[in-house]
Amino acid sequence: MSNEVSKQELITKNSVDKGYSVDKDGKIFNKDGKQLSIGKSLKGYLSFNIRLSKGSKPTRSFVHRLQAYQKFSEKIFKDGIVVRHLNGVSTDNSYDNIGIGTHSQNSLDVPKEKRIINASNPIHNHKDIINDRENGYTYKELMDKYNITSKGTISFIINKSLKKKE
Repeated sequence: MSNEVSKQELITKNSVDKGYSVDKDGKIFNKDGKQLSIGKSLKGYLSFNIRLSKGSKPTRSFVHRLQAYQKFSEKIFKDGIVVRHLNGVSTDNSYDNIGIGTHSQNSLDVPKEKRIINASNPIHNHKDIINDRENGYTYKELMDKYNITSKGTISFIINKSLKKKE
């Protein structure tokens, strides 16, 4: 395991150091107890801006990561661990909805109907993915290469192609 601190770890810990916190309902507050207005990333996660140092450009801090850090501490930064929205709703950052686990567990938090739609969406080049898998790429390598966040999507693409060959 690398001792290098990831950018998200740095941002999350910096948020805590600056006094930001998330309540049980998932609302974000500054050190003075003032509720912050939040934005939404392109992937649908709620966030707020902080500066890592005086005069630096603002950077995005994710509410779900801060809630997870408050709940699970350093465990959220272990290799292979991701923050999960247990009900599959990326804007629900309530204490009871935030968990940690593997990518596979995280993909199962998304309702089955939505997983099928997402996996069926032909935005990925299935032929290249299948070819790379046949040439020895691991699921993780395929996810990285094709910018796919769900192991389930890779599995669906590969297994769908196997069924076609039968």
